[in-house]
Amino acid sequence: MKDASMKKPLVATALILFTALAQADSPPLIDVHAHFQTIPYKDLDASHKTALATMDRLNIAKSLLMPQPFATLTPQWFYDIEDLLFTVKANPDRFAVLGGSSLNIMIHSTPAEEVDESVRAKFRKRAQEIVALGAVGFGEMSMLHVSIPAMGPKHAYEMVPADHPLLLLLADIAAENDIPIDLHFDLVPEDMPLPDVLRANALNPATLQGNLPAFKRFLAHNPKTKIVWSHVGFEPLLTRQPSVVREMLQANPNLYMSFRVNRGGPKPAAALDAEGKLKPLWVELIRAFPDRFMLGSDSFYARNGIARGSSEEGMKNLRSLIEQLPEDVGIKVASENAIRVYRLQNASAI
Repeated sequence: MKDASMKKPLVATALILFTALAQADSPPLIDVHAHFQTIPYKDLDASHKTALATMDRLNIAKSLLMPQPFATLTPQWFYDIEDLLFTVKANPDRFAVLGGSSLNIMIHSTPAEEVDESVRAKFRKRAQEIVALGAVGFGEMSMLHVSIPAMGPKHAYEMVPADHPLLLLLADIAAENDIPIDLHFDLVPEDMPLPDVLRANALNPATLQGNLPAFKRFLAHNPKTKIVWSHVGFEPLLTRQPSVVREMLQANPNLYMSFRVNRGGPKPAAALDAEGKLKPLWVELIRAFPDRFMLGSDSFYARNGIARGSSEEGMKNLRSLIEQLPEDVGIKVASENAIRVYRLQNASAI
């Protein structure tokens, strides 16, 4: 009995050591796209603790926190950069913050023809406040955000022209301050019927209007503006396939992308196959543009874990994606690109 009781702590210690060694052999990750869940309750302190615990477990060195792209103001769950700053104060090596949900509301509530000098001045003032508070970027901003049934019947549908004058102004402000814009943009190359899998949510229109020409105008508006187009590799319209991504990266040196890889699938727009393998076309693409990709889990941290966005499988797939790339490319995608693009401080601790 004595021998058996002694074996248990020895086994536990061995497992801890094995986990530590496994993490030591794999590069730490920087997650450039994470949120705190506030619907139906807001407990940011608990979300902070959950985020730290998850990051420690998955060897995520730093997370970039940002509000989700609210398009309307609902005070009980709305938040912006002011509500996230406590995380940086408590753990400056582990978190950086973006801001802009207040700007997103201004964009989506202001018709393009109503943008006059007073509106522009108000928008610029708020954007500069966000910069002064220490934002490493503006985000998450939305152009087209379709409503996904898996997220519930009230998951937001949001649409604004990609060349809306306030978005163009934001691009100029971002360039002036040398900080990126994190962008949610569901790509519609040309008018298309709503995919059947999205029809359960009545908020979505029956037909999606083509938005690529306006997006190209947005990207070209200020070549100094760094745009981080989120959720590549796993997105609802399945329109960002490798050929499209390659064309966009070739045409726009200021364009970057962050991977979300919750699951794999047969469609070319899914970066992983059903077995979790990174598809050859995506490997070729990342190797062709090794400085342009990052990781963005889209985790919504809540009291008791990740409430939505990334799944546990999706978090582990980020690590798997890195491990399937050549080592020098993998390190860039895992952390080095994020440090450079977002000008992250405390990089020596990563």
